[in-house]
Amino acid sequence: MTLARIESMAYGGHGVARIDGFVHFVPLSAPGDLVEIEPALRKKRYSFSRLVRVVEPSPLRTSPFCPYYGECGGCQLQHIHYTEQLKLKQKIFVEQMKRIGRWPGLSEPEIYGSETKRIRMRFRVRKGRVGLYKARTHEVYPIDECGIASAGVNRLLGLIREFPVRGTREWRGELTVLARSNEILISTDLHEPLARNLYDHLGREVQGCIIRRQRRRIVLGQPYLAVPVRNVKIYQAPDVFGQVNPEVNEVLVDEICQFMRGMETVLDLYCGCGNITLPLAKVCKEVIGIERDMHSIDAARYSASMQGIRNVRFIDSGAVDADMEQAEGVVLDPPRAGLPAQLVRKIEALRPRKIAYVSCNPSTLARDILRFKEIGYSVRSIRLFDMFPHTYHMESLVLSEGI
Repeated sequence: MTLARIESMAYGGHGVARIDGFVHFVPLSAPGDLVEIEPALRKKRYSFSRLVRVVEPSPLRTSPFCPYYGECGGCQLQHIHYTEQLKLKQKIFVEQMKRIGRWPGLSEPEIYGSETKRIRMRFRVRKGRVGLYKARTHEVYPIDECGIASAGVNRLLGLIREFPVRGTREWRGELTVLARSNEILISTDLHEPLARNLYDHLGREVQGCIIRRQRRRIVLGQPYLAVPVRNVKIYQAPDVFGQVNPEVNEVLVDEICQFMRGMETVLDLYCGCGNITLPLAKVCKEVIGIERDMHSIDAARYSASMQGIRNVRFIDSGAVDADMEQAEGVVLDPPRAGLPAQLVRKIEALRPRKIAYVSCNPSTLARDILRFKEIGYSVRSIRLFDMFPHTYHMESLVLSEGI
């Protein structure tokens, strides 16, 4: 056993302790803790260490509200007061931008936080168990309800757990629940007959189910659920990407709309089901959404047609491969890996006046913002959004203009 003082928090939700120049990353710890630790995975210059005992608790600590916390891997920060979680995320973001993005003078940006419950959750099914992965494993930890999920999601989770399964061999896969008000949709990759039986078991509680089997997609009942964003209905399917926190998402999209307001043409790359594209169409002359996932594009086109939004087009293509038209503004919302260098070069050739970059990974964001600075773009504002409370994840928005 080793006695250590936790100095700070790293991206990923681990506390950081340094002993004789050696770094220990300690889950479930908080800055200010004096702890006993034990190395679990040792590398040359650092170790992922197990928290054995808290000797002196940090004033940042609080009691987790979820009985599964520490075993279930869904959350990493419940043991820290929520207001302190927000401050830690600000510090982590700045550290990433300074270290990777070469931005020494950056001050902590404003962060918008809300503990609104998630309307979408993905549960894992293994050997008759329904729950979330245990921390740092692919072993399913069974739960009765999730403390960060909405009441609708938890109600359905309870019904799923009551589903009678004769054998556990085929009871293996994923179940995604999308719930808003009294409407609930699910998607799953369970064996088709089992998925159909589950849908029948859930009865009127579920309005639709999408079964994903390799290249097939079977739709039972209602395919979409409408989620309002800035007075526009975004029709979402449970098997495509959509933001989980409506309150925070509303503020994020509003910031982008205010930034792009009045522009002639805006390109929305990685547009998904139109979460940003369709609200932008209300404040810009023309918006073009580009997305490689065909089911997301189908949902976006459905949303536009249902509301008579005619100044928007959607292109089914990867962002790098798309034939891009000249545009005044570009919106970017890439996956965690960030932007391919080839895409940055294509944007450089377009020379849009404004760029709005939404990121879920400060490390790749820092790298990409440095690229944009090198080709002549200046950051006008940065804001953080706590889309995933009680986890290490953070969403950020960087607004840039050409110099």
